[in-house]
Amino acid sequence: MNKIILVSLFWYPIALGQNLKLGFDLEAHQIRVSTPNNEIIMGGNGAPLSYHLNFSIEVLDPLIVQFKVGRTLHVEFRGWEFGTNVTYKLFEPIFLKFGALQHSNEGGGGSNTFTETYASIFMFHFGFGLEVTEFLSIGLDYYIPTSKKVIVWQGLFDKEPQTFKKMIRLGFNFGWDI
Repeated sequence: MNKIILVSLFWYPIALGQNLKLGFDLEAHQIRVSTPNNEIIMGGNGAPLSYHLNFSIEVLDPLIVQFKVGRTLHVEFRGWEFGTNVTYKLFEPIFLKFGALQHSNEGGGGSNTFTETYASIFMFHFGFGLEVTEFLSIGLDYYIPTSKKVIVWQGLFDKEPQTFKKMIRLGFNFGWDI
């Protein structure tokens, strides 16, 4: 019982001092893929959106570490995502961001499900953002994969691979103190 009381006495001030937040985000994305002939914007079915549940902690005054888990709605790029990033506050409303994201592409749901490829894509990203209110921030991120993976095979008979090249996301991040 004494251990529980001791942990409770220290946990509350530590949690209060660290500025913990729980929230979610919605991100619209544009994916660039390369084919054997050129580089194009990936089309397909479904909304080019992703959504995540976020947990963030302010480690030092200008540094915030965020963890997230979620999914994408874009049919050819559908799958689970797990990520982390570090946010550095330059000055009051503007911040810089960098981190890593693991996307497990599972595809499916389209009229021809034989075109999507199951691939695991690990990406680094960097970007910047603006804190609009106490609970809302807007950010723009650029994602670069660590390896080139085919995510879609286009064409019914002569299948042409579309390889993931890069991605841009515009995100709306909501977070509340806990």
